[in-house]
Amino acid sequence: MVKKKIYILLTRFPDNGSRAVSFFSGGAYPHASIGLEEDMNTFYSFITKGFIIESVARYLKPDRAPFPCQLYELEVSPRVYNRVKEILTYFIEFKDLLHYTRWGVTLSLLHIPYKRNRFGFFCTQFVAYVLQNSGAAKLRKSSTRFFSNDLKRLPGMKLDFQGDHRSFLQRFKPEACLSQ
Repeated sequence: MVKKKIYILLTRFPDNGSRAVSFFSGGAYPHASIGLEEDMNTFYSFITKGFIIESVARYLKPDRAPFPCQLYELEVSPRVYNRVKEILTYFIEFKDLLHYTRWGVTLSLLHIPYKRNRFGFFCTQFVAYVLQNSGAAKLRKSSTRFFSNDLKRLPGMKLDFQGDHRSFLQRFKPEACLSQ
């Protein structure tokens, strides 16, 4: 059977929110996004503005300093891959109802379990939720308590890239770099 790949992109933006989550979670890469092998420039995640479709190329601006990132790949069956796509499509369709949960991040950083609001997510929780609900990974704890270090340790997760976002774009989407 031909395997498909899904990707987890971990990043550390140069802002206070990233620094705070990184400090309290113990993770060097506090932001997580999930993407599909068809498009290494498009990833899905949550930020303080809510659910977003991230274009990695949009971060490539002359005045923006490079920021570190890691890319992990996870091989899955075509059935699981299609389920990931279905879940992402659902989030895209209902993005106006979804929001970022600062309360969820805070409780998770304090290791306090809580019942998730069905419309509120933070980035690593969202990625863990998609992995679990698609069948791509079995979680040992609730997705509401997941951070980037937890994602990296999931069975089958392989480090594919480590560097800065400019190098990432040059490796995976050179035409995106040239058009900037």
